[in-house]
Amino acid sequence: MPRIKINDSVFYREPDISQEEIGYPDGWRKGNWKQEDFIKDIEQDLLENPAADYIPKYQTHAQMYQRMIGRKHWDDLFHKIKHSLLRYYTKEFTIWKSWANKAMDNSAFGFHTHDRDITVVYYVKNNYPEFGTNIDEQVIIPGIEDSLLIFDGKIRHQLCNMPFELSVHPQNHRYSIVFDFNIDKNKETRYIN
Repeated sequence: MPRIKINDSVFYREPDISQEEIGYPDGWRKGNWKQEDFIKDIEQDLLENPAADYIPKYQTHAQMYQRMIGRKHWDDLFHKIKHSLLRYYTKEFTIWKSWANKAMDNSAFGFHTHDRDITVVYYVKNNYPEFGTNIDEQVIIPGIEDSLLIFDGKIRHQLCNMPFELSVHPQNHRYSIVFDFNIDKNKETRYIN
């Protein structure tokens, strides 16, 4: 899988994750989801569970995956993410929070960190991959649809805001889902470099 190194930090990129065959309890198969299913769920969750006012607009309240458990496309996505994390981390990890972001014309996402060991971004929809994830004002990692970006959440980062001329058009809105995980510190961790 593609590995990106920025200064001393390592980022993992996994493309076309819905197309990769992985083991499920009922056998090996590709993920069973469509982009539209996630967009519909995100739109509904933005109405029903928006984040607090101090969070940038168009972010759902945390624990989104926990609200979606039982929906096949969400369960498949989560299974795929766990499968991917096992490639890079040898310790057990547990989900902490999950939420979705929608970037549009009046989005104002700023630089921030997550106080967690692992952050996974799933790029659901992004017509302009150059508006991906800005890492500490040094590098923008493209936000390629149907891909994962896996990194240490404590690294300063930002969801890139698009210029008004692009983002004002609804077909250009970017959708992403974020999962934060903690690693069990009681066991030895080995990062695969």
